[in-house]
Amino acid sequence: MTIQHPEEYNGIRQDMAPETRQFPMKTIDGSDFIQNCTVPIGYNWPSKQINEPPKPSVVAIRP
Repeated sequence: MTIQHPEEYNGIRQDMAPETRQFPMKTIDGSDFIQNCTVPIGYNWPSKQINEPPKPSVVAIRP
């Protein structure tokens, strides 16, 4: 089985660009709040070098 890289629609991570996403959360007492999280746009795995394209990978799982 081969695994496709997630979120291919963003493609290569250009110039290490980030974006901020907001996630609705709840505290342990049930109060609502918004968590802001800065995440990368696109991918450059496995090299993690600036402007390098992501590369496919194969995962083998053995008992």
